[in-house]
Amino acid sequence: MTEDDVDPEEGGVPDSDPRHIDPAGDMADLVESGEFDIQLAEDQSEEELREFVRKAEAGEFDLRADPGLEATVRIVRAILENSDSEE
Repeated sequence: MTEDDVDPEEGGVPDSDPRHIDPAGDMADLVESGEFDIQLAEDQSEEELREFVRKAEAGEFDLRADPGLEATVRIVRAILENSDSEE
């Protein structure tokens, strides 16, 4: 399928259309599923991560509907939840 074959009104097929590929979201899915065992580094502050999530949710980064930011927030939440459950 070439770009000429794609109807701009319909868009492409999500699995092959580069406008729909979301590697950060895919990584967030894997982290949330437990596929990767990610933990906080010993020198990483949980409070700093919680502050990052709070700012992102409040829209303080001025990145409207940014898939990378959304995926990062999902990953941070998963790491924090994993950290909370280990304590």
